[in-house]
Amino acid sequence: MGNREQLRDSLQKDSLQRKDGFWHSKAYHRFFEGYSEISVPNPNGKGTVIKRVYTGDYYRQDLTKGQRILLRVLYMVLFLCVCYLFVSNAMLPLPSNSTWYVTITQAITIPFLFWITIVLLSYLPAAHDMTINEYRSSSRALKKATLGAAVSMGTVALVTMVFIILNQANGSLVELPSVLKYLAGGLLAFLLNRIENKVNYIIIPSQNKPPIENVEIR
Repeated sequence: MGNREQLRDSLQKDSLQRKDGFWHSKAYHRFFEGYSEISVPNPNGKGTVIKRVYTGDYYRQDLTKGQRILLRVLYMVLFLCVCYLFVSNAMLPLPSNSTWYVTITQAITIPFLFWITIVLLSYLPAAHDMTINEYRSSSRALKKATLGAAVSMGTVALVTMVFIILNQANGSLVELPSVLKYLAGGLLAFLLNRIENKVNYIIIPSQNKPPIENVEIR
């Protein structure tokens, strides 16, 4: 079985058992997925408290420490370039930037850039061995966010090109560099996505023992 199939099967295995255990919201179960928990009496004698132990699989990048650092530096450089290419074009006083079908695609791109920012805040300081939730909120989220940014920036380039074609009589060829920059930004976002897709993650079973009379969150 390949590494990618292993990752998928591991995550599916955990998801299938998610209904076991104490009832909580879906967000709670996703955050504490892979943990075993037990309700124990409160030390002060009033009520109970929940004791948790992580017993799920850990996810580790198959990279050396130096490679992990270089990868994160590369991601930051690529992302900053994507942001620069987008913002420096969207803020120019060009006719296309006040055309409704161009501004709509620009507006769609902004949430993806914010999403990548949030994901990198989790990805960059991530532990060597990540829990299920940490893996999902870093690597898996990064793949989705960068793909979304790549597609949306490519769309901005496309509709800006449509604007140029429709307004050739007004000398809109001056906007051609914007098309190339949007396209370059989309390609860099896609490159970031491809690199993360190539990173191998090793699945490491937890050695932690579940608490006595545990009920496992899945």
